[in-house]
Amino acid sequence: MSGMLGLGSKKAGLTIEQTGVRFIQLKNNKTWEIEKQAFLPLEPGTIIENQIADVEKLSEQVRQWAEQEGLKGSRVALSVPPSQVIIRKMNISAVNAKQVQQLVALEVETGLHLPFEEPVYDFIPVGREKVLQEDGLEEEVTRVLVFAAPKNLVNEYIGILDSAGIKTDSVEVSATALGRIAEIAQGRPFADTMLVHLEHSQLDVYMFREGHPVFMRTINLLDLAEETPMFQSESYLAQKAALGEDSLSSEQILEITAEISRMLNFYQYSLHDGAARITELIVTGPPVSRRQLVGELNQALAEIRIEELIFEATPGKTEDASINIYRVAIGAALREDKNSLIDLLPREDREAKVLPYALAALLVIWVLAAAGVTVFYATQQGELDRLTAQAQSLQADSDVKQLELRGLQGSGGSPAVLIAQLEAARVDAVAVLQELDQGLPKRAVIRDISYSKSSTIDLTADVGKIDDAATYLAALKKMSFVSNAAIASLAEETDTGNGSTQGATGLYSVVYSISMQGAATNPSDTAAAQSAQSAGEAIAPGAAASDLSTQEESVNAGTNP
Repeated sequence: MSGMLGLGSKKAGLTIEQTGVRFIQLKNNKTWEIEKQAFLPLEPGTIIENQIADVEKLSEQVRQWAEQEGLKGSRVALSVPPSQVIIRKMNISAVNAKQVQQLVALEVETGLHLPFEEPVYDFIPVGREKVLQEDGLEEEVTRVLVFAAPKNLVNEYIGILDSAGIKTDSVEVSATALGRIAEIAQGRPFADTMLVHLEHSQLDVYMFREGHPVFMRTINLLDLAEETPMFQSESYLAQKAALGEDSLSSEQILEITAEISRMLNFYQYSLHDGAARITELIVTGPPVSRRQLVGELNQALAEIRIEELIFEATPGKTEDASINIYRVAIGAALREDKNSLIDLLPREDREAKVLPYALAALLVIWVLAAAGVTVFYATQQGELDRLTAQAQSLQADSDVKQLELRGLQGSGGSPAVLIAQLEAARVDAVAVLQELDQGLPKRAVIRDISYSKSSTIDLTADVGKIDDAATYLAALKKMSFVSNAAIASLAEETDTGNGSTQGATGLYSVVYSISMQGAATNPSDTAAAQSAQSAGEAIAPGAAASDLSTQEESVNAGTNP
């Protein structure tokens, strides 16, 4: 999705934070040269703990700001604060990408315990491993990181921008946006890295494993400065606004260092059972507090490499103080398919965004499919004509045998009664074949069909989806000659190619067992069958059963495509 930002033109990023709304548009992604920037300062109390206190008021402010700055019609990558985003690690018992996606969706909707009811989520596959099951067998599972946020909160952000004429192309958490620009500035990906983000009156801590955030926490710096309960009085909010970029107090430094030490232990022993530890710590933020924190952490955590990221003076990039101020928004603007795996944009919004492109693609596919269907129809029509001629020939042979039966005299019973019973039980093979073929779902095809003396049809068909198997079963049960039908087996077909590699074909092979109406289940029917055998023996002693069943089996053998 991220590749569609601005339809391939200049990228724009936007953040909504407690201090204000920041918009940035880059002229050049490689040099970070800024083409346009805009900042909307927010009054204290507009956003409290990353919750919007008055949606209508903020929406009106953003609308006026967007009109004043000429931002209407912009398409942006939105970054949201991390305090409402939950990360969960899961093992999925599948390795196929589509199956993993379906199982993650099922787990999020039914089994994942979240502190909000309706989530919007996305996930990152981070590896595979073999785990021992209860039965002693090993099973390969996919390890995933699931990111979830309250859907109503994300929709509030999107709705505010939409009312201002700003379209949202993607939504990500600030951890991934800031991590993206930090990795570019460093020139290397994160391994076991802690990223500390200082911003106004709060501090965000992100811990990365192999380039992916696995833990996020927000610390309120004002709470560390004074033992103030979390109530939003006017004096509290005024003090919060006045904090600005002043240096950190000694109490704040002490508490921040203690919190970071606890999180380092949590990462090493709780998240990874001692198998991994943070090896580097990176600090971003306003220059004064950033340098102060780096100096204190170097003394307290000598065993960890601690760096200060100076975005405003990154080698090979434009030197501009605004780059540091807009660092998260720039990270969002630098979002591309190759460096972004998380998108918390609600799925209905994603579908609306790609609908025009999807319709164009579907039109091309439809034209190609129409040509394919025409060729397929012509081929199948020729096959059906061949099978119809074969069935008619077999029917003529059957009529000859019935004429021979009329002249027989034997101890097996009255030939007239026998022939009447056989006529009543006879099925029009052509009609049966046509009804079976007409009931097939799209892309489905009959691969094999056979008929037994017990009036049962065994039919093997290939279907494109599992749902089609159930659809065709329902259709079978409604056919005129069927008394009952069931699925005997269902399996995904595989293609062995040259014999050395096996892979899925995307088709499912389904075997149906179909009971036909008029099956012999009572003594009179059994007597008729015995009479038929006696009559057959009169024609060819010792071969009556096989001769009388030959015409039925031949008809069904002729329906194999």
